[in-house]
Formats: sequence, C-alpha cells, structure tokens
Amino acid sequence: MVFEGAIDRALNPALWRVSPGTRPLPLDTRVARVEASVPGGHVASLSMTTAADQAWTMGLGPLTAFVDPYTGRVNGTRTPAQAQATLARRLHVFHVELVAGSIGRSVVAIATVVALFLVTTGIILWWPDKLIRIRPGASWKRINFDLHHVLGIVASLILIVITSSALLIHYDALANLVKSIDAAPAPRLESQPPGPADAPRLSFDSAVAVARRALAGATVRSISMGGAKNPVTVGMRFSDDRTPGGRSRVFLNRYTGDVLGVVSTHDAPLGVRIDNLKRSLHTGDVLGKPTEFVWMLASLVMAAQVVTGVLMWWNARRGRRRVQARGA
Repeated sequence: MVFEGAIDRALNPALWRVSPGTRPLPLDTRVARVEASVPGGHVASLSMTTAADQAWTMGLGPLTAFVDPYTGRVNGTRTPAQAQATLARRLHVFHVELVAGSIGRSVVAIATVVALFLVTTGIILWWPDKLIRIRPGASWKRINFDLHHVLGIVASLILIVITSSALLIHYDALANLVKSIDAAPAPRLESQPPGPADAPRLSFDSAVAVARRALAGATVRSISMGGAKNPVTVGMRFSDDRTPGGRSRVFLNRYTGDVLGVVSTHDAPLGVRIDNLKRSLHTGDVLGKPTEFVWMLASLVMAAQVVTGVLMWWNARRGRRRVQARGA
C-alpha cells in the first residue's frame, strides 16, 4: 500500500513511461491532440506529475488517458472497470474494506480501534521495566519476549500515528471534531454564475495563468473543468505542503476566468491543517520516500507483533499448565 503508485507504474510501463523532452507542450495543444486521438473525447480534467519520465493523466468522461506531456501522444486509456482490476487498486480495496463493502469497512474500523488500544496499552505495560535489549544467547522464548517488547516500543509512536489517522479518515465525526478546533468555520466559496449557453470553456493555459497569479509561489498539480454549473477548480501545492497533490485551490469562473475563491494552506487554521494531513500521515508520504519506507517497516513490525504476541501467550499458557500439574 505504501508503494501503491509505484507498483502500478512498474506493472504498466507502456501507460506510464515517457521519454523526457526538453520542454512540455502548452496545455491546450496537448488537450487538442488528446481529443483528436480519442474519438468523441472531451478532456474535463488533468493531473500533472513532477517526474520527467512519467505520463500525465487526463479525464475524458469515464476514460482516463495517459499522455506524453512532451508530444501529446496518448500512451493508452483505462476504463473504470480496468482501473478497478489493477493489482494496486485491488490491494487498496482489500486494505480499506476487505473486498466486503460496508461490512468490511466496519470490520477494518473496529480492528483499527483495537490496534490503537493495543499499541497504547503496550507502551503502558513496557514502561515499568523499559526492556530495550535482545539477548542473543538466551532461549528462543526469551528472544521472542525481547523482540516483542523492543520492536513494539520502537515502532509504537508511528503505529499510533497510522491508526489514529486511519480513524480520522474513516469516522467523519472525528474529522469534524478536529475541524471544530478552528475558531471560525471555513469561508463559503462563491458558486458558478450563470453564463451564455454557447460560451466557450475557459482554456487550460488561461486557467493556469490566472491560478498562478492568485496563489503566487504555488505549483499547479491538477485542473478540473467540472460541469456547466461548477467553476473551474485548479489544484495547487506550495513547497511546504506535506501532501503530494497539494491542498490549495483556486476557483475560477468557467466563462470569464475571474477568480471566485481561493483556499491556501498558508492561511489554513490548525483544525484544517490536521485534516489536510490525515491521509499523508496515514500512508507515510508526509516527508516523501524516507517516511514511506519507515511507515512500511512499522507496519511489518505490527504484523510481527501478532506472531510474537501469540507465541508469548502460548508459552505462558504451557507454563501455567505445568505449574498446575505440579500443584496437583
């Protein structure tokens, strides 16, 4: 799950891989070439990447097109059914709901509550003795005992972050509680004013130019044209934003290009900042590849805790039986 995107790119290089060029084409040129390549296609959204050898994605109704940003060539397309059938997506669905819909989501949520409880109580139980060493020459039972304590305490803080952020993602009531920390609610954004029925849509290049002026210093990561009743939404990211896609937004009048509203992570209050970070804190991409790798190791420790914990319980159970036999 930590390397979900990398797995999909590795298994589907024909879609994702491009040869780096000197300069990407203008957005509107790329959009025109894609719409000419896909019969009946109409680009309604696009998502950019910072990797020079990686394709951009464009949404054409139900289809997702993988586009070379330097030539505008379409590497291929995906239907929603094809996207759901990829290994990365199957792993994601299994992680979130055990491939069992709402029942699976409830089971995962309960398991997460239990995991948070076990990690927290584990710290409390570890604290009096503070066992932080493994004795290589001891019996396997002692080594198992030491491993359970040492690995658990080393990974405990990260596991608390993983489990608590998962609960924020799953339970809207908890997320709303975090947002209630803010003194004032988020400002209401202006809706799309009505326009002439035959008005041309705002161009992608124009949307980028206006958004960059509205949020100076932020890079554009995505553009969504939306429907006729919705404004154009430009997703942007500041360099100090710890979410890969960015949480800043510029909303534009789809006919005139006027700015209807701006949401900047630099102006976000504490509750909104925590809510923005919950997914990155859960997946580990809060600081990029280093934290992703550490988060993966912590998750493996959690799996190891199950094994060492069961062995500890089994050894204690056998010990109690021997004591009872001697007493009899």
